[in-house]
Amino acid sequence: MRRLVVALAILAFFTSPSRAAPNIGSATAIEKDVRGESDGRTAKIGVGDAVYADEVLSTGAESRGRFVFEDRTDLQLAPSSRVKLDKFVYSNDKTAVFSATKGALRFISAPAGHKDYEIRTPNATIGVRGTSFAVRVRLGRTDAVLYDGVIEVCPIGGGACRTLDTPCTFVTVASGGATAPAALGSGDWSFDDSCKVPGRRAGETPPLAPMTPPPATPASTASPIDWSGPSFGFDAGTGVGGGEFADPVPMNGAAFLGGLRFGYSFALTKEIIAGFETDASYRSDLGGGSNGHAQASSARGGYFGTARIRLGYAFDRLLVYGTGGLAYGHIIAPRSFSGYNVIAAPYTYGTNRENPFLPGWTVGAGAQFAITDNVSVRAEYLYAKLQHYLPLYDTNTSPLPYATCTVSALHSIRVGVNYGFSLKDLLSIATPR
Repeated sequence: MRRLVVALAILAFFTSPSRAAPNIGSATAIEKDVRGESDGRTAKIGVGDAVYADEVLSTGAESRGRFVFEDRTDLQLAPSSRVKLDKFVYSNDKTAVFSATKGALRFISAPAGHKDYEIRTPNATIGVRGTSFAVRVRLGRTDAVLYDGVIEVCPIGGGACRTLDTPCTFVTVASGGATAPAALGSGDWSFDDSCKVPGRRAGETPPLAPMTPPPATPASTASPIDWSGPSFGFDAGTGVGGGEFADPVPMNGAAFLGGLRFGYSFALTKEIIAGFETDASYRSDLGGGSNGHAQASSARGGYFGTARIRLGYAFDRLLVYGTGGLAYGHIIAPRSFSGYNVIAAPYTYGTNRENPFLPGWTVGAGAQFAITDNVSVRAEYLYAKLQHYLPLYDTNTSPLPYATCTVSALHSIRVGVNYGFSLKDLLSIATPR
């Protein structure tokens, strides 16, 4: 029994977190969901909780965290970020290594400046000694902004290293190497507004309070939405006829429209969003019309779809856009008609023999609002006109089918729900946690 107790004590000593991974600091400010992953276990982190060497720190989509290490190094994480505390040594080589795989961080080295620091990203290494700077990993590139001191940024794939020694300058590392140092401009990324650049909007996230949890971020200062990447959703609404039949009789009735949509967007800048999308909807019977001396019945139901490009401007969570491209669908022609002077002077009635599928074009505009980073709602107007066609009608005035002029056009107003996942979401799925 005595031997068993001793064995269990030894086992507990060698497997305890303090033995396997030394405590190197603690969380001083936490907003919402911040987690630490160590030894295959993941747990939420609160203010005052310890962090350990080799631990992976991650923040949720609307979460932030601030950590102060034993040498007083300060690390702040923006939403949707992931950093591993690879190495933290106080003796011998006196080195600290942090690996950032996604998101953004702000780093303030120890006041004494006695340690060599290194930040690693998927395509760059950043050498640090006694300084303050920020890093963002996004869409296969690394952005580094210097606030104070000196850093050296080196592409992992080869190429010249860049030294930043002037406050409020930055470099970007991408597949082609590192850009030359440049002054931070109004359209360039920065972690916060430490650099007072005229015309620049607030950056990735404001700084956290030093020792207490910050209040929830109001919607007006929320992190900008990343509109780029694939998306899918569904729409429902109404279609109102804008076409004509025969002499002409207006086809201006209404129909239900509902279906699925898929798209892909590209962020040309932070505000200008381009992309393409395609949708396919079911259209119910569309009501007919009258011109006072003739009647046209409803048109058969069918399908209506588009394949369009769109170009918009994002006001953070609100995206307004114009769109246009190809349309396709079943003809909007009445099942039957009756009246004088429709296809001839005498009273004539006829019944439709065909319901062809036609190509056409469409143009419109819409607005989309992001409820979360992935879910958005939208409202959209489209005008579509299909190819001019002459469907055949059996009539009481001719033994042969009569080809009748028909213009198929549609005004549609639809609302929908959209789910989008940006490239950074895809990269985070591909990166093992």
